[in-house]
Amino acid sequence: MIWFMAGIWPDMEENKRMELQIDHISKSFKDKRAVDDVSMTLTPGVWGLLGANGAGKTTLMRMIAGIMEPDDGQIRYDGLPIGTLKGRYREIFGYLPQEFGFYPEFTVKDYLEYAAALKGLPVRDTKRRIMELLEMLSLSDVYRKKIIKLSGGMKRRVGIAQALLNEPELLIMDEPTSGLDPGERVRFRNLLSEFARDRIVLISTHIVSDVEYIATRNAVMKDGRLIAEGTTEELVRLVDGKVWQCVIPAERLPEYERRLRIVNMRNESDGRISIRYLAESADAEPVAPRLEDLYLWLFPQDTAQDAAGELRNMRTNKQSAVGIVGARGQTASDLSNDSAPGPKKGGRNA
Repeated sequence: MIWFMAGIWPDMEENKRMELQIDHISKSFKDKRAVDDVSMTLTPGVWGLLGANGAGKTTLMRMIAGIMEPDDGQIRYDGLPIGTLKGRYREIFGYLPQEFGFYPEFTVKDYLEYAAALKGLPVRDTKRRIMELLEMLSLSDVYRKKIIKLSGGMKRRVGIAQALLNEPELLIMDEPTSGLDPGERVRFRNLLSEFARDRIVLISTHIVSDVEYIATRNAVMKDGRLIAEGTTEELVRLVDGKVWQCVIPAERLPEYERRLRIVNMRNESDGRISIRYLAESADAEPVAPRLEDLYLWLFPQDTAQDAAGELRNMRTNKQSAVGIVGARGQTASDLSNDSAPGPKKGGRNA
C-alpha cells in the first residue's frame, strides 16, 4: 500500500474491470446482527436485492455507500478498498436512500445544483446534465418549485435525478419506486435497464416486479444473510412444483384460506373463484413459477400481514375477494403434507 501512504493514487482506468466485491462483511447493532457474513461480486448490469423489511438490505447498502463501516470483512471496487478511494469513489458512485434529506427552502434547482457540487461535477457540465434529467424524469415543470411542496412521487423522482447526476459507474438505489405510480415505475425500469448496459446498478426492493424482468441477477437476503443468488430463471426453479392453480366455489373460499397459502385470487364470470397458491403438493394444476412466488414462499409472514388487512377490507361488503395478493403465515414444513381438499381442475392462471 505504498501508493496510499505516499498519497499517490493508482491509475484506475488502466486496469478497469468495473467490479464491486463484497467480501464476508458483517454489521451488528447492540444485540442484533443486521448483516451476517455476506459475500457477493457485482458486475455490470441490474442486480436486484430482495428481502422483507428488516432483512438487512438497507444496512448492506449503507456500507456499500461508505456511510457506515462493516464490523468485519471488506468492500472493494476494482480490487481497491472503498475506504481508501475517498473522493474518487464519490465521483463514480450514485446513491438513492429510502429517505433523502434536503433543506426546506430548497427548490428542485437548488437541490440538484447543490448535489452536483458535492459530487464534484464540473460547473460547465452541471446545467446541461440537470436539464437532461429534468426532461428524462418529467420534472421540467417543477424546476423552480420547493421540494417540500411536491407530491411523494415527484420527490422520489428528484431523488433519482440526484443519484444519476454524475452518470455513476456504480448506482445503488434503496426502494427507488416508493411513491411512484404504475406508469412512472415502468418508465423508471426502462431507464435503468438502458443505463445499466455498461454500469453496475443495485436495486433493493420488496416489490418483486421492479426487478423481475430487468435484473441480470438477483440476490435474496433473510435475517441478515444472503440465502440465494442467481438469475430470475435460476431462482424460480427453487419453487418449481410448488405453485398451483384451481377454480373453486365461492362459498368454499374461507376453507381454502385456512388451509392454503393463497397468493392470488380472481372472480370468474360463473361466480366461482380462481386461486393461485403455494404448497409442497396438491391435487390441482401446476403452473410455472414467477419470482414473486419465490418471494412469497421465502417470506410467508411478511406477506401474510399485508394480506390480512386487505382481506378484512374486501369482506366488509360480503363480496368475494377479487385480485388480491394474500398468503397464510405457514412455513414450508407446515405445508409438506397439506394438499388441496380436492378442488376442481382446469382454472386459468389466477
